[in-house]
Amino acid sequence: MARRYSADVYGAEKSEIIAFKQGFHGRTFFTVTVGGQEAYSDGFGPKPGDITHLPYNDVEALRQHVSSRTCAIMMEPLQGEGGIIEPSEEFIQAVREVCHQHNALLIFDEVQTGNGRTGHFYAYQGLGITPDILSTAKSLGGGFPIGAMLTTTKLAEHLKVGTHGSTYGGNPLACAVAEAVVDVVSQPETLAGVAEREALFRQGLAKINDKYPIFSEIRGKGLLLGAALNEQWQGRARDVLVAAGEQGLMVLVAGPNVVRFTPSLVISHQDIAQGLEKLEKAIASLVQ
Repeated sequence: MARRYSADVYGAEKSEIIAFKQGFHGRTFFTVTVGGQEAYSDGFGPKPGDITHLPYNDVEALRQHVSSRTCAIMMEPLQGEGGIIEPSEEFIQAVREVCHQHNALLIFDEVQTGNGRTGHFYAYQGLGITPDILSTAKSLGGGFPIGAMLTTTKLAEHLKVGTHGSTYGGNPLACAVAEAVVDVVSQPETLAGVAEREALFRQGLAKINDKYPIFSEIRGKGLLLGAALNEQWQGRARDVLVAAGEQGLMVLVAGPNVVRFTPSLVISHQDIAQGLEKLEKAIASLVQ
């Protein structure tokens, strides 16, 4: 979308896409290349060109590299696979500013952060800026497979019939499911419940850490949280995952040093308490 628009409006030479190191944008050949983790993109042969990866949250590098050749900046409004990294206010404002200065489009990948996950329906709504293009999927279908790209009418006009599509795009059943999900998740009480549950998780994780101090910080937003392991526990996130599994608890990792928590947006208080109890037992088994 971004390259098509830029080619139509500014010419084919405006084709550079800037993305960020440790980012993750999917597993198709182009998106895995835009993602800033070579572990995912290596092994597929020659990669699509004109993609530059910069450090996340580095305002100076951003200002130095964005130019008139840049057609888009693509980013996660909170890095998930890269370690649950939030953007600084200065950085997120600078991204929007340089896009405006150089006529580049801002693309937010909200596949992980969207649909209520951070306590806003989309994470950008809590950041004070608006992207030009937004991708969403996963929880959009409540377990049913669907993905979508959101953009403005002005930009959409550059993808005319026949220029792009997918075999199963616009599936009526998937769209009906997604519409029902949006109706439920966008309710104020649902979104308020995310913040309430975040507080319970943070309190519980802090209590566990008081007893078994293996975390250096709890970071993230809403119900996309990461417990970063301290220096003595570096590289052992998967050990925590395995130990938790042995207790009947599923957690995730975000790299080797962060244990990731992404529970249901409507998880009960009882389930939160039970999950934290199992996590404490798992950590105790590793400490002893």
